[in-house]
Amino acid sequence: MFEGIGLWRQSGLTQKAWCERNNVSYGAFHYWYKRYRSEEEVASPDKRPDDGFVRLMVDSSINPAWCELVLGDGKRLIFHQPVSVEFISALIG
Repeated sequence: MFEGIGLWRQSGLTQKAWCERNNVSYGAFHYWYKRYRSEEEVASPDKRPDDGFVRLMVDSSINPAWCELVLGDGKRLIFHQPVSVEFISALIG
């Protein structure tokens, strides 16, 4: 399915025109394209997904703290012991 998206991108045609020429359902094409874009986002960690989630990167060599959470505005929360998800939600909610 991703090969079809690649062929469409190289064709210079609109999505609808490419689908008509290649006897592909326009709805199926959009399903493929949505999956393709989602795979691209996973492959490109600097891109922020549309769903609002941010990829969590863990590097234990940087800080001896148990966990460090960096918020979108640059504020940092550093935990020196395990905490529950509920506790973190209450802090940032």
